[in-house]
Amino acid sequence: MGEKIKVEMNDWLFNAGIVGIVNILEHAGDKVEKYNDYIEFEEEVLDNFEEKYFKYIIDIYAKQLSWNKIVSYKPTLNYFEEEGFQDFNKDNLDRLNNYIKDVKYYTKSNSYKAAYDLINSDMDVVSISKGLKTIKLKKKETIEDIVEDVKHNYEILKQIIVYMEKPQHKKYFAGKNAIYTIIKNSWNGICFLNPQTKEKNIYKDFKDYFINPVNDYIEDDKTKYKYNCFNCERDMKDLNNDYSFLNNIGFDVSRKSSHVWEFNNDAAMCPICKLIYSCTPAGIIYAYSKGIFINNNSDITSLIDTNNKIKYELNNEEGFSRGSTYRALMESIVEKYNETIKYEISDIQLIRYESEIYKFNILSKKVLEILENSKEELNKLVKTGYKEINTYFNIYELVIDRIFNNQNLFTLIHKLLIFKLSSPKDCRFNTSHVKKILKINMKFMEGMGFMYVNEKDIVKTASASGYYLREKYRQKGSIDKLNGISYRLLNSLKTNNKDMFMDTLLNCYLYAQKCVPKVFLDALKDEENFKSIGYAFVTGLIEGKEDNNGGDNNVK
Repeated sequence: MGEKIKVEMNDWLFNAGIVGIVNILEHAGDKVEKYNDYIEFEEEVLDNFEEKYFKYIIDIYAKQLSWNKIVSYKPTLNYFEEEGFQDFNKDNLDRLNNYIKDVKYYTKSNSYKAAYDLINSDMDVVSISKGLKTIKLKKKETIEDIVEDVKHNYEILKQIIVYMEKPQHKKYFAGKNAIYTIIKNSWNGICFLNPQTKEKNIYKDFKDYFINPVNDYIEDDKTKYKYNCFNCERDMKDLNNDYSFLNNIGFDVSRKSSHVWEFNNDAAMCPICKLIYSCTPAGIIYAYSKGIFINNNSDITSLIDTNNKIKYELNNEEGFSRGSTYRALMESIVEKYNETIKYEISDIQLIRYESEIYKFNILSKKVLEILENSKEELNKLVKTGYKEINTYFNIYELVIDRIFNNQNLFTLIHKLLIFKLSSPKDCRFNTSHVKKILKINMKFMEGMGFMYVNEKDIVKTASASGYYLREKYRQKGSIDKLNGISYRLLNSLKTNNKDMFMDTLLNCYLYAQKCVPKVFLDALKDEENFKSIGYAFVTGLIEGKEDNNGGDNNVK
């Protein structure tokens, strides 16, 4: 039996590394002892750790790897071959053509070329993939006319898929994918991510860079070591292991010496801590270019369980997409809120990785309560969004992001209503979704102590008032006037001008020969009530607005 390695909780990134190494070892069937604020494991579990490291990341993030995109077409291929291409149609042909383009792109990419050198095989995938040809239907051609071309492509694709599926081949192709899709998000510039590395085998490179130094360090006589690890205070021989490889955290001490006291850097880590930091890609949960980690550091078990809950939700989501991290995060947060009912806990630190930077939020018990109470409304927003210029924005994510940052939702509501009026074709939401956001915002404002919400559903009442006024305008044949009226009302809400809003409102009701609803008396009480009632009224006023092609944009 070798030495037991003890690793204590520290900063959030180191804690992510702890979660990562526990996940890797337990995924491989190794034992890790968990205590209140530290873990312990035998030195022997580091045998073949490089294999365990990549296997975990490949298994967990398979859906995001290009290797999986190649082999996942196999069931489709088998289906059409077995039924004789009877159901093969134009849509299937389009998907096949896109798949062929992807396969040809991936198989000749630099990362795949590097993997070919590590595989002992006579098959030249690049040459074989050149035989793949996209198929275009000519004017008078039918699917039956091009079936033979489809079959020819299928024969080539079967060879490539069989080649990629072999365990030894998957090991290197998926491993290379994992480096550039997942690992590179956490750290860079060293080991196999050093452009000048001489070792082509990514597994051996990882072992030489992270594992062997740990084994040597454990065996070394440390009595003459004069430095201490910046993380764990273990004795160290030198300060060579700096933090520069950690994205957005470390810095190059040779170029940025001014970052440390008197230009003398003492921020360095021991080989054990460096190994832990290398495991952060297995601790932070990634979905495409986004990452999430909850630093629930009350104890080791809570830290691991909270983050693995997100991972579980993410991997079990059928419609896996770029917005999946937020939905998985919500499930974990709601579960954490339910725990706070039983136990009084401290605030939770949330770290999000977006656009290659880390964003930090503190989730207080109030925020957790707001999210729990708004779960029903939030679930209705999951698939909503809008397109601005060439970028698509998911409303669910925008709402969550504002709540995390303790911001109200009025500016978002305003923007959505403006888009609904000016660019309805770019809107993937209806006014019922805006009302859901208004209700979430009222819960947020009440939870943060900014407003008192009485028992009346002012959103429903104000929205209904807008709806009935719109119907009155429709009866008078003046429905086209509502566009300009809506813009004036929205402008007064944006500038918090109650006089302008009430003047416009009174003129509308005078024209319609109707009494002004009592709900607008509440609007005069304070700014929050004014905006909540005002935006709800405008939502009802523009509800069901027809587009230029006819038909109702407000699809229920």
